[in-house]
Amino acid sequence: MKFLFASDLDGTLLPNTGAPKAPGCLDRTRYLLQHLQDAGIPVCYVTGRHLALGREGVQAFGLPNPDIWVCNVGTEIHDGAGTPDMEWQTRLGAPLDSQALLGALADIAELSPQEKAKQGPHKLSFYYPRPACPDLQRDIVRRLADTDKRLQLIVSTEEGSGRALLDIVPGRAGKRNAVAYLARRLGVRTGDVFFAGDSGNDLDLLISGVRGTLVGNTPEDVVSQWLRGQTSGSRCYFARAAYGDGVIEGLRHYRLWPLPEQAQQAARRQAH
Repeated sequence: MKFLFASDLDGTLLPNTGAPKAPGCLDRTRYLLQHLQDAGIPVCYVTGRHLALGREGVQAFGLPNPDIWVCNVGTEIHDGAGTPDMEWQTRLGAPLDSQALLGALADIAELSPQEKAKQGPHKLSFYYPRPACPDLQRDIVRRLADTDKRLQLIVSTEEGSGRALLDIVPGRAGKRNAVAYLARRLGVRTGDVFFAGDSGNDLDLLISGVRGTLVGNTPEDVVSQWLRGQTSGSRCYFARAAYGDGVIEGLRHYRLWPLPEQAQQAARRQAH
């Protein structure tokens, strides 16, 4: 069965958010990813990181290079070699008017721009020292609409520090839209896309009708947000295992793992 494997990095494939990982978790994660690629299943890493930082994380944990990168919260798509998808860039339109947006948000106390390396032509990112309450989010959305009605706000919380991460991106961007674009390009139906995540910026994709999984180390507030935001077409499996083991658990739940050939080999070994 052809499907698209997509997964968040930090806190999902990368066991780096403080929760304990089971012995051998990384080995099992590497085995999974390599065998998916060997079987011709497209592997896509979907991350809020820019490409260089994403590669740095993957190399640090010894994971294989993916077939596709979705970076900067769905504002950039690259192939495994790092070549940008120019059709996707064209779809997003002109770069954001960062100066106008900074001006519109300048008087919101404690809202501060993230480091220059974390910004992008179609992404303007901020820190807020605590989780972003609904009133703050509504205020920012209203100000964005006054500047450009085609923008969207993506909100998540940084594990460890507890501060809010706020990303302003074009309405056509985001993880959900980027993965939907890839699925259409690859000829894969939405229902045949598998996606695993653990954070607030994964939720829009997780409620889009894909075969979703939240790994076991997902913060409780993210689980609560998913339960509030789910729609009739949403599918999400709540894994017990953390990190890559939770990803594997999700694949097993949807009967996408082990792959048919591996299942047959296991059956033959048991028979003998």
